[in-house]
Amino acid sequence: MAGPVVSRSPACLWCMRRLAQPFLSPNGPVNSLPLVQTRAKSTHLVPSDKGVVVRLLANIPKFGRKDAIFRVERGRMRNEWFPRKLAEYMTVARFKELGLSPKNDVGERDPTFVDMKVLEQLPAAKPPAPVAEPQQVAKPVKKTIKPERVRELLERLVPKTITFYRIPIPAPPSNTASISPLVAVAAAQETPQGPLAIYGSVSTKDIASSIKSCISADEDGAQINIEPAHVTVLGLKDEINKIKELGRFEVKVSIGNSDLEHITRSVEVLPSEEKTQEPQPASKKTAV
Repeated sequence: MAGPVVSRSPACLWCMRRLAQPFLSPNGPVNSLPLVQTRAKSTHLVPSDKGVVVRLLANIPKFGRKDAIFRVERGRMRNEWFPRKLAEYMTVARFKELGLSPKNDVGERDPTFVDMKVLEQLPAAKPPAPVAEPQQVAKPVKKTIKPERVRELLERLVPKTITFYRIPIPAPPSNTASISPLVAVAAAQETPQGPLAIYGSVSTKDIASSIKSCISADEDGAQINIEPAHVTVLGLKDEINKIKELGRFEVKVSIGNSDLEHITRSVEVLPSEEKTQEPQPASKKTAV
């Protein structure tokens, strides 16, 4: 079958493709279909809205001073400036009335414009308050008391007898159940009764604290520093300067590092009113 007779040469690309593939089926493969050129919708002739030309009737910060002519958004002019009489529309007739030209006398918005009158009406910024330097609190000066005055206060304020209370430790029961009563009575008379031991000893630190509490009520006495090294307990059996039993003991208190004679006081350790703790008998373990 002969091809169609063409009276004239094709004038576009589409005609050339149609004549080159005249027998293609519309149900054929995709790559065999003729290429069709589509043209998008052009917006070249659509006018763009650049706003409306206005003339300011008052100074507007960030836009311009009074009598400035420029373009601004239609919504701003319609909703804000025109109702408040801040600007007017510049029509062709209005340009002729003012003797101006729409081509030469339309300027640009001035975003750097600031109305000085508005700034003058604003309250002046207060200078920052100077930062006050922290005041250093003066440390109380410790009063120096002469050793003679210290000895006088100790003699007057410290009582002659300082009393402590401790819980005594009861002596273990003697095993006299298997002997006769006469022998038990004789053994009890021959055995001397020694001082009772106590729970918690009385140390020189305890004595020094008690002396401090006695002299702290006086203004000068509160300045006296009594250390455990200034207290010595007389008549103890061991070298440890602690009282571990009930009774009365002599104590000497030295006057610091001076050569003045020390003062002597009595320390009495009495049984406490609390119930004396009795030793618990050892439990017998049963053989397994």
